[in-house]
Amino acid sequence: MKKILFFCTALFALSALIMAQQSPEQALGFKPGSDRNLAGYHQIQAYFQQLSLKSPRVETVTLGKTTKGNDLFMAVISAAENLKQWQKFTAISRQMAQAEIDPHTAKELAVTGKAIVFVTCNLHSTEIASSQMAMELGYLLATAESAEIRAILDNVILVLFPSVNPDGQIMIVDWYNKTKGTEYEGSGVPYLYHWYAGHDDNRDWFKISLKETELIVHELYRQWYPQILVDEHQMGSSGDRFFIPPYQDPPTPGVHPLVWRSINLIGSRIAYDLEKQNLKGVASRGFFTGWWIGSLDDSAWFHNIPGILFEGASVRLATPIYIEPEEVESAESFKNEERVFSPNPWKGGWWRLADLVTYDLQATLSVLHSAVRQRPELLYNTYQIARENIHRGETEAPYAFIVPRQQHDPATAERFIQILLKSNIRIFQLTHPVRVGDTMFDKRSYVVPLAQPYRAFVKNIFENQHYPDIRKNLKAEPELPYDMAAWTLPVGMGIKTAAVNEPLKALMEPVSLVQLQKNRFPEELEEYIILDSRHNNSYRAAFELLAKGKAVYRNREHPDFSSGSFLVKKSEALAMLKNIHSQAPLQMTSRKEIMLRQFRRLRPFKAGLYQNWGHNMTEGWLRYVFDEYRVPYETVHPQDVAKKNFAAKYDLLVFAGASESEIENGKPPKKWEKWQTPTPPEFSGGIEEKGEKLLKDMIKNGKTLIFMEDSCNYAINKFKMPVTNIMENNTKVTCPGSYLRVEVKNSALTAGMEKTAAVFFRSSPTFKTALPRSVGDQRFTPLVFPERDLLVSGWLEGENELVRKSLLVDYHRGQGRIILIGPDVIHRTHSEGTYKIMFNSLLSAAEVH
Repeated sequence: MKKILFFCTALFALSALIMAQQSPEQALGFKPGSDRNLAGYHQIQAYFQQLSLKSPRVETVTLGKTTKGNDLFMAVISAAENLKQWQKFTAISRQMAQAEIDPHTAKELAVTGKAIVFVTCNLHSTEIASSQMAMELGYLLATAESAEIRAILDNVILVLFPSVNPDGQIMIVDWYNKTKGTEYEGSGVPYLYHWYAGHDDNRDWFKISLKETELIVHELYRQWYPQILVDEHQMGSSGDRFFIPPYQDPPTPGVHPLVWRSINLIGSRIAYDLEKQNLKGVASRGFFTGWWIGSLDDSAWFHNIPGILFEGASVRLATPIYIEPEEVESAESFKNEERVFSPNPWKGGWWRLADLVTYDLQATLSVLHSAVRQRPELLYNTYQIARENIHRGETEAPYAFIVPRQQHDPATAERFIQILLKSNIRIFQLTHPVRVGDTMFDKRSYVVPLAQPYRAFVKNIFENQHYPDIRKNLKAEPELPYDMAAWTLPVGMGIKTAAVNEPLKALMEPVSLVQLQKNRFPEELEEYIILDSRHNNSYRAAFELLAKGKAVYRNREHPDFSSGSFLVKKSEALAMLKNIHSQAPLQMTSRKEIMLRQFRRLRPFKAGLYQNWGHNMTEGWLRYVFDEYRVPYETVHPQDVAKKNFAAKYDLLVFAGASESEIENGKPPKKWEKWQTPTPPEFSGGIEEKGEKLLKDMIKNGKTLIFMEDSCNYAINKFKMPVTNIMENNTKVTCPGSYLRVEVKNSALTAGMEKTAAVFFRSSPTFKTALPRSVGDQRFTPLVFPERDLLVSGWLEGENELVRKSLLVDYHRGQGRIILIGPDVIHRTHSEGTYKIMFNSLLSAAEVH
């Protein structure tokens, strides 16, 4: 009788707890997804905190701070019994994902384990619907008692991120509420919605530069080891209503077939479940391909996780839109007709945020139901894939990759190793030298074996990509990748690696992230300290010391040191060098005495970094690097140019990524102009004629202007330079984001670089120069394409158009200087091997004439 009474009391208590839960609508005062209403990040966070206090099915975990200092939190949702022992289930997932057990044990654990599903929402902040949906999903799972929901709770642990980019979610909601009821309602924010990366926050999932990326990657690949990842996005407004996998060809080589099969199975089930609810316009394939590694869902494939992408048709943030029937176009054929992968097309009409919330919610529930049905298979698949990857690494070449100890920039090589460790790649270090073929590798060289669970990730990071030539017919244009054709990280970072094509027998020990982060500062330094110009971190030290007024010299002619190396005095700079070294390891040599006349002293300088209104990700990533390397700069907006004494504040100005028209009048290039949404006057316009005159005056007064990527056209035309950008309107060259080989001449702008380099090229400005008309003008071209074999990794058509053309023009006009950098030498922080081009260009303003 007591047992019955206890059971009834417990049941009553649970029912009372569930009844006490407020729905999102009750908490917010409006239903998530309702017209012209948006819940902000702090409201969403508070709602989930209340859910966790009142429901034993929900826990919230704060992972850390975002770029702008907000909390990045996740909600963990499952049956109360599962949450009490979640560490047991993550341990099972780890054992399976890392193949740490025998097949018999793995089959047993596949039965007892729980399917862990990650759902990430609102990575792109304007794609707001999934952040609203997250509250409805959380409430449903916290309160519902149906058999289907109970099955999810009992079999699945859901790790839910209501927003992967909280800073941007806050920006977007604030902007929407500010402009609601005006002609600007529903427009995009006139600045990046991630402080640095904007839309590119979904291009960082293998380089792991952003704070948010690093926090989530740690949870994914070191803590939870999920069986499914779902990443929820939005796309354009006029096409299919909802994209889900299968993806379009081509696939990235090396991903295990079971990953693709699982993706196709889960995606097809979503389509089936949505069709049963008559949710129209659900499509697959389209232009979302399997060729890519940098997005959140894609990076999961290389960690043996079925990564599922949702892309819903956008509205104007929370403002509904009306699409005429004849305006609807599918992504695959541009005709709104029945297709095998979209048999029930949407025919137009009103489309609301509530529709997006519904599609997202029902598709997410479909994935969770698939996780219930396939739970033992999904768990065992992760084990089987990892085990087969290890076996292939033991029996197929390459068997390993070696990162030699001797590097042009050793600290950058160590940073590369740290990036791999963050993705849970197994790395070892030689304790004794070893010979591989004809090459001897020193001890402390790094070894990355292929016999490991994430073999596909290792191969794709180290090996050059060869994008296939795909055309619908022999006369058709090539089918280009969705984003980049190449992502070979050692190539971009300027790191030497070697493939080991025979079984490696060597004495080595495992490497940990903590071990790499310990850097001893050399105490035996003499008075004159040399910082090698070949090392990127030397530039950080130079920038920071100059900003603090310390004496910094550059090598002009001393034969013992690399050209452009820095000299500082121990008596002045030691404390700062120790602090810098703790964050960015420095390799220093020193001398008791030295002839200073062989060096030139640098003067402190201040840069202005131009930020046009709009979504300029090139500027954002460059600003990230400026902040990381402590470049002394300020952000300059178009309106700042008109301020009194503006030019006197800066020794140089940097323009990156903004087109000629965006700099001049704030308008995008003509091909994009029709997509531009209206913005308030204070967030529009360019530097106009007054700004052009100011720039010309700066050159007359001996200052420096740097133009990178699309911004180069402004300089070429406004300053009437004898330079032609051969890529402007060029239809003969096709290079969809690839690494190309360039020859490097000796120059102040290329100090510290090797004789050849790889640049990231994507229709980048490429220059043909001519003799200047004025005797007071001089031009130098320190970075030139060779005569053949340009392609390093990716895809290139039209090589002959590029040979012997320049990518860097150092133009002197009187005492002033205009520097044209054609390619993006920062490229999402992937291109550390070419950072020095920008760093040296900045330091040109520190030279005393």
